[in-house]
Amino acid sequence: MTRFLAILITVFIGRVATAQMNDPLYDLNQKVHFGFSIIGTYGKMKFSRNEQFFSLPIDTLNSITTTNFPGLGVGGIVNFHLNEFWDLRTMAIVQVMSQRNLTYHFKGGMTKTAMLQSTYFEVPLLIKYKSVRHKNFRMYVIGGIGYRYNFTSDAETERSATKPIVGMKASTINYDLGFGFDLYYPYFKFSPEIKISNDIGNALIKDNYIYTQSLGGLYPKLIQLSLHFE
Repeated sequence: MTRFLAILITVFIGRVATAQMNDPLYDLNQKVHFGFSIIGTYGKMKFSRNEQFFSLPIDTLNSITTTNFPGLGVGGIVNFHLNEFWDLRTMAIVQVMSQRNLTYHFKGGMTKTAMLQSTYFEVPLLIKYKSVRHKNFRMYVIGGIGYRYNFTSDAETERSATKPIVGMKASTINYDLGFGFDLYYPYFKFSPEIKISNDIGNALIKDNYIYTQSLGGLYPKLIQLSLHFE
């Protein structure tokens, strides 16, 4: 998927570079633009260990490792043009499917894996700063904060010593930082963008079992490669 997206972006940039000038007043004619996004994601998980990781109730646990997976998302765009260089943007009804696994390695070679699957609804509020437009091309940087709700949170899932369940908070706040390119076509604007989207604060829900007791905190992270069409 990554190779396909890279080829697609290269083709778009090449065509824009050789195309005639397309709608030089695109960013000025309308104060509000609408669009949609196709989003490729890569979910990561940063975690910290309990300060008592090597003591009493968890002394049979050697280590914890993470496995990360790609995912997909779609979204709608509402973009407010503020002036030549600044935009205010929100992404409505964004769904991102992502998964991270935590594998627990116990003494004697036994392992247990907790699957942290996520289907997100996101509403980010972003500021976009754009460079001077050169023909049909301009660069931009983007950043902001957002609200994220996980429909598949294990917050209420039944737990036991034999079920490797790790619950995360369903509602979290995240920050976004990224950059991209605006490529102008006769009837639309195409913007490939790469962005990191990381939760703020500890998302872990503690319980009385080793799978969460061994952890100090969980901090979900997403790398997002988006193809925006406006």
